[in-house]
This record gives sequence, C-alpha cells and structure tokens, in this order.
Amino acid sequence: MERRASARKLVEVSVYLSDTGYRVAHCKASDISDAGVYLKTNPLYLPRDRRLNLTFALHLKSSNIVRLRRLTAVVTHTEDDGVGLKFCANRRA
Repeated sequence: MERRASARKLVEVSVYLSDTGYRVAHCKASDISDAGVYLKTNPLYLPRDRRLNLTFALHLKSSNIVRLRRLTAVVTHTEDDGVGLKFCANRRA
C-alpha cells in the first residue's frame, strides 16, 4: 500500500515544462493529486530538486476553448518513462 497525503487521479492532459522562460519539454500528465503530478515523457534527464514551471493545457469538452493553468513544481524522481514532480507551496509560476 502506498503512503500518500492525497489520492491520485488518472488524467491525460498536455503539460509544457519550462525553466526561466525556456521550454524544456512537452509531455502528458498521467496522474495528478493535490500534492503533485507524474508526467509521461521520452527519456528526459531532470535533476532531483530542479524547480520547473508547468503549464497545463485543459481542453473544455463543451467547446474548442483551451484553458491554461500555470504552477511551479520540483522534480522528486525520474523513471524511464517519465518524471514525478511535487507542487511548490506558492503553486504559481
């Protein structure tokens, strides 16, 4: 049994990673919780504790509108298929 502060929800959302204004990667969020997110990526090396800006592209089902949500997060771990990030306390980029 995993120990987590909040439950994860499966999602498929486009996320753009950037660092001080430079785009690092475009990937898909595979699960998200109140505390963090796991992003599916091609092999991508991101050092632990690196702070990144995340832009979530949320497509509204009822229209062609896309809402952008920006958060900051730090890298907690990397795997062959993705990276885990923990949202920062201020949550805003």
